[in-house]
Amino acid sequence: MSHLEPILRPARESDADAIAQLHARSWRASNRGIMPDAYLDGPVVEERLALWRLRLAEQNPRHLTFVAEARDGLHGFICFELDADPVWGTLLDSLHVDPRLCGRGLGAALMRVGLARVLEVAPEQPLHLLVFEANAGARRFYERLGGHAESCVPEPLPDGSGTAPAIRYVWPAPVTLPDN
Repeated sequence: MSHLEPILRPARESDADAIAQLHARSWRASNRGIMPDAYLDGPVVEERLALWRLRLAEQNPRHLTFVAEARDGLHGFICFELDADPVWGTLLDSLHVDPRLCGRGLGAALMRVGLARVLEVAPEQPLHLLVFEANAGARRFYERLGGHAESCVPEPLPDGSGTAPAIRYVWPAPVTLPDN
């Protein structure tokens, strides 16, 4: 395995700090102008550390988290929450790739690996996610993966400072992804 060929595996509790750091870097790169700068430049890392340490320590069977890891560290991660919504089904809670590695197919690979596991345990559920309307790159990514824009909803910002418009993308059950 080279540093350019990550392995994809289930996340472990010991991955929490690396996931939190990557999550913060990704948000800083993709959500500047959506989330307040004071949050992105301040407590985002500590807040993500608390979230991921708790989430991975709990080992909740409804949360399925996978990482893409190489010799030089964590390259990406994905997290699903099963049964998150009675209408929309499984939530794609997080999908983040190191901003320096975007556009190389790693996000789609994480989606395929994670979704394969989701379909093993919850094949009857649709899939959904919320992505900020202003995050055009993420929206294009999910549209290429077959997500359909269902609605625009106000999404609370993680620092509690307000909301921002978010697009709900859905994949009806049984969830499939395009081959490309």
